[in-house]
Amino acid sequence: MQQSPVDLFGEVVVTQQDVRAWLLAVPRIDPDGPRAGHYVRGYGVVAKIAHAKLYGTFDQLTAPRLIEPQSAEWWHRMAWA
Repeated sequence: MQQSPVDLFGEVVVTQQDVRAWLLAVPRIDPDGPRAGHYVRGYGVVAKIAHAKLYGTFDQLTAPRLIEPQSAEWWHRMAWA
């Protein structure tokens, strides 16, 4: 049985762990970095997480991804030294 994304009052529960997972997976920024708070507020991350949970896409969006060999090559060439 799948857990409902809403609580007893009909609100979508968004935890700090959800926000951390989103920051690591979607914009790929450090949740403890100085930009994280500004990003969360400026881009409405909590609302986006709630929307993703309602539509059942949150787990898919925040799942760890494998980097394809071509992407890894490109990333290493473009990464700051």
